[in-house]
Amino acid sequence: MAFNFGTPSGTSGTAAATAAPAGFFGSTQNKGFGFGTGFGTTTGTSTGLGTGLGTGLGFGGFNTQQQQQQQTTLGGLFSQPTHAPAQSNQLINTASALSAPTLLGDERDAILAKWNQLQAFWGTGKGYFNNNIPPVEFTLENPFCRFKAVGYSCMPNNKDEDGLVVLVFNKKETDIRSQQQQLVESLHKVLGGNQTLTVNVEGIKTLPDDQTEVVIYVVERSPNGTSRRVPATTLYAHFEQTNIKTQLQQLGVTLSMTRTELSPAQIKQLLQNPPAGMSPESWS
Repeated sequence: MAFNFGTPSGTSGTAAATAAPAGFFGSTQNKGFGFGTGFGTTTGTSTGLGTGLGTGLGFGGFNTQQQQQQQTTLGGLFSQPTHAPAQSNQLINTASALSAPTLLGDERDAILAKWNQLQAFWGTGKGYFNNNIPPVEFTLENPFCRFKAVGYSCMPNNKDEDGLVVLVFNKKETDIRSQQQQLVESLHKVLGGNQTLTVNVEGIKTLPDDQTEVVIYVVERSPNGTSRRVPATTLYAHFEQTNIKTQLQQLGVTLSMTRTELSPAQIKQLLQNPPAGMSPESWS
């Protein structure tokens, strides 16, 4: 199912640049910590967030990794890719599954053909058609896929200076809420136990598969009494450091991301690249 923008749905957010900010992270040796029986203990060296957290990090954007595919060709003057016969067989098998399966050898094969057609239209499932040949895998890329659905997800409109970072825990919401204070204390230790920093919980929401989304922000207080939120990209970059990420995993964190608005360039790139099986007209 493809997604566009509209009402909120599930966890939203964008991952920030992973480069750790330089200068304001002082190394602090930290002992193991944890709370209750639900979150366990953590070990290792914590890197404390020090002063000068105003330096924000740039947004990483939608990075794409190019992969090179090497084709092996047959010898001879007119070389052909070796995967061409496989593609032909795949097309023949798909046609057989949709029009003339011979799996049962009676009138039930006609019913099976209609079921395979429905799966092909939807773009998911397996089309059985012959006892001696594996079933056809129907995906959104198959040429018969015609059922399209567009979901909508609200674009975040938070600024980097709002400092909102999403942590996804592999725990139920009831467990998170019952041990919220211990969670805050443990996250403060992940930040090096710096007394100028305060961890605050913005919101808690249940996710599928017994997971929970916790939105936090960190307030930094200066010696002159002023305070401000640590930028979301700065906080996220700290959480993505290897030793810090390990400590978060021991607390049950499976995913972290910033909750900041998309730039115009990122929105343009998202709209210009429809998901597999979705036509540009439907996506835009």
